[in-house]
Amino acid sequence: MLGSPDIEFFNVRDHNQLYTPCLIIHGKVHKGQSVRNIQVKHPQLPDLTYPVNERHFKATVILTPGENRLTFVTDTSVSRHLFLDYTPLLQDQPIHLCLLVAKDSPLQYDTPQVQGQREGPNEMDLAIRKLRVGARLMQAYTNEQMLRNGFGNRTFNFVEEYGWDTTFRQKEAMRSTIKIHVLRADETVAQIRDYNLAQQNPNGSDTGGLFPLAMRALKKYGGPFTQSEKPVQAAVMFMDAHWDGKMLTGHAALGGGDDQIKLAIFGSHGLYSWAPSIEQLVPYMTDDTRAGPDVANDNGECGTYWECFQITLGAFMHEIGHLLGCPHQENGVMLRDYTVLNRSFLTKEAFSVRTNSNGAKPPILPREECTWHRLDLLRFLYHPSFTTPQDYYDPSFMRPGKIGNFTAPKPTIYPLGHDSCSISCETGIYCIEIYCGDFAKGHIEYLPKSLGGPGPQKQVVLSLDGLRSRIPPNELGNHGNNFNVKILSVNASEVEIQNFPSVIRAEPIAMDRYGFPSGTRGIKSPILGDPKRGSDVGIIPFDCSQVSAVRIYHGAALDGIRIFLNSDSSPAGVSTQSGDGGQPPIPPRTYMNKLTNAFKSTSIKDTSGKSVLYGHETGNYSDVVIPEGDALAGFNVRCGAWIDAVQVLTTQGRVSELFGNSQGGGLAKLCPPSGQKILGFYGAVGQWADALGIVYGSS
Repeated sequence: MLGSPDIEFFNVRDHNQLYTPCLIIHGKVHKGQSVRNIQVKHPQLPDLTYPVNERHFKATVILTPGENRLTFVTDTSVSRHLFLDYTPLLQDQPIHLCLLVAKDSPLQYDTPQVQGQREGPNEMDLAIRKLRVGARLMQAYTNEQMLRNGFGNRTFNFVEEYGWDTTFRQKEAMRSTIKIHVLRADETVAQIRDYNLAQQNPNGSDTGGLFPLAMRALKKYGGPFTQSEKPVQAAVMFMDAHWDGKMLTGHAALGGGDDQIKLAIFGSHGLYSWAPSIEQLVPYMTDDTRAGPDVANDNGECGTYWECFQITLGAFMHEIGHLLGCPHQENGVMLRDYTVLNRSFLTKEAFSVRTNSNGAKPPILPREECTWHRLDLLRFLYHPSFTTPQDYYDPSFMRPGKIGNFTAPKPTIYPLGHDSCSISCETGIYCIEIYCGDFAKGHIEYLPKSLGGPGPQKQVVLSLDGLRSRIPPNELGNHGNNFNVKILSVNASEVEIQNFPSVIRAEPIAMDRYGFPSGTRGIKSPILGDPKRGSDVGIIPFDCSQVSAVRIYHGAALDGIRIFLNSDSSPAGVSTQSGDGGQPPIPPRTYMNKLTNAFKSTSIKDTSGKSVLYGHETGNYSDVVIPEGDALAGFNVRCGAWIDAVQVLTTQGRVSELFGNSQGGGLAKLCPPSGQKILGFYGAVGQWADALGIVYGSS
């Protein structure tokens, strides 16, 4: 430490390794009742000054790559140095920040007359300045939230470029700065401002239409949005959003996307209130100028300029939260707590028209601030945009991460009886959320080992009573027997199980009537596809330990599966080939996929033995022969509204090709829990295979 110990820093230490270009430093001046402000000096950047209230301060600082020597000096001449090391993580998947303009846009955003007189023309240059500052604030805020939750210094990145940096008011300089892509839409201003597209229009015919419009503009722009590894992440602000006195048009607050682009969109209607530079952050966050009728008042909560700043910046960050995979939460940014986002940057709050009060008293403690919900931060922890170099030294982080186009199956749940179940996922489960109504009210987390947890779990056993114990007592009356469970896993799709208690209470099936020994009990797995389509086929029994080969009938989807059994197999006291007891003619082979080299034989030489059929036989099929000493373990399944494709798995790790539409639907798995085996299929069949599940147990 260099300088006076009378300046204390709460959330940083000398030579902390940081990965955020913007940081909120919390501290206290212990000496001097008369101290009013503190100045932060950086050898490469303009000076910044922040107020001190009740001897506390919050200083938002910009960092440059490498060592940053910051000098904090109070107006009472108390000083202290702080050394911080910043490394940009260019390898992490960033977010592209964009301004979308109509093809005939005037390139202006809404602003009150008084603000225009203060700031100058409300044109593209000023819009870009404000967007850059707002983006830096999102990064700094998220970094602080991750740190407070024990996840270290980490945040998401925006795409940057080397150019004239407009983050500071005092002096522009060439340095790395956030790149703002300007997207030119094919639509006119009138089309973008169509009332039918206005999200807040209760009578609009296409109130979500600005989302696909933004998607089209990104693809038209090309470059990273068409040529990069997918999915690409983009946050788009509509420059031509407009309040016409009756309706806010050209605006929608939406976030989500597909396997090509993860997208957040928002309007520019509140951009007038955003700070155009870091030096102006505190004045803009305390500007209690009353907003007039010439600008939009979001939800009636933007009565002052500073409140408009917080609500529109926070709402845009909320949509970026959706882009990053977050659902709505019971509190925090992903609800609407960003109305007090300013408290994370200030030690004194200005008058609020929304609450008709002066708000939180100085120095504004962390418990009074807006937060990212713990469940949001858990998602961020395993998100590739939040990776730090240290993560690779902990294998339980499962780096590198993916945000889409997953190749691993999603988690699978298997009831075990006695109000318990097994959940398995080959990539590891990191969180199980318990939903009571619209929001998660409880959860189980599996942190990486380096953060004190056990690491993501490949298999978890849950009991109904154990999950109920995590539901708040006031929710048990309505949701103790009716709650959903969402399973989050590393590098795989999340799974939501509706009405979890009814799923976990699967009734055992007496399997002796299907040819198994007396006392054998089977349990049905959750079904894949859509069981409401096609006709119920009942249970098609077989003992997976007796399977010698599998024939898969397929084309653009799965048509059927024939299981061939060893000649000495005992169960399946059913017809071995077809409904009339006869053996159908072997169809000609017209379709054959190449199998992995692990399977030495890809052709069934003798089809006269015992077999059972799920679905239809067709002329297009592929064979998988189970080698001696190996056994059928289960299937990977691609499915959506029907069964697109299946892949055969064996107990010794052999894996076939995917047969059917290998790109269709999502990837799931049908493998029994540890210690149990497949006792049969069940499902629904129409023109093709509509639904498929397994019956499992021990015999």
